[in-house]
Amino acid sequence: MKVLVIQPKMIGDVLASTAICEAIKKQHPDWKVHYMIQPNTKPVVEHNPFIDKIIYFEKKKKDGILQLIQFGLQLKKENYNAVIDAYGKWESIIPAYFSGAKIRIGNQKWYTKLLYTQTIVPKKNIEGSAIAHRLQLAEALLKKPAAVLFPKIYLTDKEITSAQKNIQDRLDTTRFIFMISVLGSDTNKSLPTNQMAATLDHIAAESSAQLLFNFMPNQDAEAKAIYDACLPETQNQIVLDFYTKGLRTFLAVLSQCDAMIGNEGGAVNMAKALNIPTFTIFSPWINKSSWNMLTDDKNHVAVHLNDYYPEIYNGKHSKHFKQQALDLYKKLTPDLYRASLVDFIKRITS
Repeated sequence: MKVLVIQPKMIGDVLASTAICEAIKKQHPDWKVHYMIQPNTKPVVEHNPFIDKIIYFEKKKKDGILQLIQFGLQLKKENYNAVIDAYGKWESIIPAYFSGAKIRIGNQKWYTKLLYTQTIVPKKNIEGSAIAHRLQLAEALLKKPAAVLFPKIYLTDKEITSAQKNIQDRLDTTRFIFMISVLGSDTNKSLPTNQMAATLDHIAAESSAQLLFNFMPNQDAEAKAIYDACLPETQNQIVLDFYTKGLRTFLAVLSQCDAMIGNEGGAVNMAKALNIPTFTIFSPWINKSSWNMLTDDKNHVAVHLNDYYPEIYNGKHSKHFKQQALDLYKKLTPDLYRASLVDFIKRITS
């Protein structure tokens, strides 16, 4: 059996969908599993033992229905027996359909029944649905339950050794090291400047840990603004210039940190995949139960505005509050989760 798993977007999603590959290979080690991703997300799946081959989806070369059909016909040469589409958008549905695979599995929508041979209705009201829904897709092919899995990132000994040397050369290895997800991928996924600064002040007050800022290159000004808003004592613990070249290098450094703290996003999911303790602050419009995987109130703690003001949501899904995110963030003051954060830090540093 030769299977293609499709997930051509976002690092967090690509990492999550490796659970499908693992579920298949654990039950059928002899099956060949290929994984379709965008090139920029390769670092989180490199050296994954449950993926036999990576297929690249380069969006700029497949912009349009004709290009997507041609891509699907190219896939046909691979002679896939089955395709599992974890993405479920036209740019994945069309290539899946034209791949020629006799088994095509994806989530149920009014139009997918015509293009997939089997559609899945995602289960509702379950914790960690981002993984659970993907395992449903795997189970549709396997015809039996899949073990509960959480994605992992696989680093080489050479990468880890290099990161350790980098840290030894530039940091004080006698002190704890916290990676800080200081900014999310967008303003509506980022704790406002003063609130993030206050959070960092709480961290610095409880620990002498070195705080490494993680942010995208185009967010340099926003990161500097957060640094400037911190107390002088906190600034002394922040390492602003610990840059890493490439995502694999970042992952190797992250694997040597004692914790990841900050905004929910791909970096937090990568930390979990490396078995690094996390304290996650969710955006008011992101559904905590979907992406809050591995939460145990000890090594992985997460907070959401809904935890403190459930009356705001009144049972509605968080996604309905996207347009109100910036206003709702104002209510998510650091004092609300300070006790949980302090307890987390004490457990990590004790």
